[in-house]
Amino acid sequence: MQLSAGPAAPQAASPLRAALGAATSTLLATAALAQGTVPATAAPSPSPPAASSPSPPSPPSAPSSPSSPSPAEWKVDSAILFYSESGGRVRAIEPVVSARRTDGNETTLGLKLTLDSLTGASPNGAVPQPAPQTFTSPSGESHYTVAAGAPPLDTSFHDRRAALAATMERTLGAAHKLSLAANVSAEYDFRSIGLSAALARDFNDRNTTLSVGLALEGDRIKPVGGTPVGLRPAFGALAARQSDRTRNVLDVLVGVTRVVDRQWLMQFNLGLGRGSGYHTDPYKMLSVVDGATGLVAGDRYVAEQRPDARTRTSLYWQNKVHLARDVVDVSYRYYRDNWGVRAHTLDARYRFELGALGGGDGVGGGVYIEPRWRTYRQSAADFWRGWLVEGGEWSSATHSAALAAASADPRLAALKADTLGVKAGGPVGRAGEWSVRIESYRQRPDRPADAPGALQSLDLAPTVKATAVLLGYSVAF
Repeated sequence: MQLSAGPAAPQAASPLRAALGAATSTLLATAALAQGTVPATAAPSPSPPAASSPSPPSPPSAPSSPSSPSPAEWKVDSAILFYSESGGRVRAIEPVVSARRTDGNETTLGLKLTLDSLTGASPNGAVPQPAPQTFTSPSGESHYTVAAGAPPLDTSFHDRRAALAATMERTLGAAHKLSLAANVSAEYDFRSIGLSAALARDFNDRNTTLSVGLALEGDRIKPVGGTPVGLRPAFGALAARQSDRTRNVLDVLVGVTRVVDRQWLMQFNLGLGRGSGYHTDPYKMLSVVDGATGLVAGDRYVAEQRPDARTRTSLYWQNKVHLARDVVDVSYRYYRDNWGVRAHTLDARYRFELGALGGGDGVGGGVYIEPRWRTYRQSAADFWRGWLVEGGEWSSATHSAALAAASADPRLAALKADTLGVKAGGPVGRAGEWSVRIESYRQRPDRPADAPGALQSLDLAPTVKATAVLLGYSVAF
């Protein structure tokens, strides 16, 4: 038996990345429920942004008992995600299609294609001011102006991504299952290639499964306009640029899945990861402000800088309980890293089985409705700053910082986030299933303390609201 590997790392927990991850993972998986038992679900594999770390490898599903050869079976999943943030921020459209073929020798081959298009406005890290602010776009070819009191948003933000993943799962004997995967991803300013392997072993009359997974990823970051030198002036003659940068990531996941009884399935995962190389977001900056007035001063804007290494640890616990008719799914995840981020995630779903209202006996077995509630809490990174104070953390006389690292990225700030959603699905004919998921996301960053002067009257931590709609269709033949 196999449950999911848990959500992505907190930095990837922005509303957009959470939605994109969902579109390419469990929302594409079959929702079938075995009579009297709870089956496995697909493990999520969200695509990481250029400034974050990938999700841990997912352990393979439990081996199945060998049987006589049977004709090959195909499963095709498809989905399209529509995502929108309030206030004219990011909008995204992401179609996904995957195909899996299982032959008579207990070998499954899979291929998945993901495309997404992102447009809108993204926070650049600068702090609001009582007067309008003008910024140069990353390419250096245009400018954009932010209204007085408004959060600085880069309106030139846009991106397109294509990702291709290939997988193989093979049963080895009566108690082992091997999973291999390779993936490539390309954006205008980012390239990634990854490999992973996982092995599952059954024990205790197939009621316990131990899984071990390993994933390697190599990234190349190619920022528009070049890579800014961190903690240097962001604009003007003193701004410095470098060539492309790289990052390597290693993740290890150990999981234990236990069939407690015919109605209760439980999983516990330990994830360890380390990334080395370029972790900075090349499109983020910090404001330099006067410590008394709160107005931008001196060099005004500075390129952010993050440490060149990040180690991560996560603990994940999930329980699925099949009631007389319905299914309860509750999970908890604790995350910590050497950047000082600590995060807690609680996710609860209740699946109402409505029976064969739609007719047929498709993949899902019957019509269902599944409400969901997810809450997330995160502490700030040690080097997170809302701004740099002139003459303290930053000196415009020497154009240097008193800090080794600093970032105003809201994804690294202390924040609270909640998701409310509902999914509905049902059979189509004898081998198909449709699904619709609608979710509302609300993220509330903590307001920075000790805001100087004019900053005290400005909204320094605006709430982010987002809506995601996912349409899915699956068919087996």
